[in-house]
Amino acid sequence: MQFQDIGNLPPLAIIAFGISLGILYFVTKGGFSSGQKTTPANDVSTAQVAAVIVDPSALNRGTAAIEALNVTLMETNAIGREHAKSNGAVAEELDRVREELRIQREINRR
Repeated sequence: MQFQDIGNLPPLAIIAFGISLGILYFVTKGGFSSGQKTTPANDVSTAQVAAVIVDPSALNRGTAAIEALNVTLMETNAIGREHAKSNGAVAEELDRVREELRIQREINRR
């Protein structure tokens, strides 16, 4: 693909082209420089996370808390399963009682 000779363009087009190139250059340069300013070493939150990771006692306490939460959730799940089983048994028994009552009504009608 052949590019046009810029010298053949009107002066206003050359100025607009130059301004566009300048804007693109400064936006790109500004983006790179702002990216360099926010390196992980300069970021405060990264420093706090690094301090927590380096501190083994904090990691051990966090691990113990997560394990306790996991045990609690497992117990809660087991209780929920038992509750569902007992509800099922109660529902079955209620169905039997309802059927017995229906049979008794039929017998009493005759």
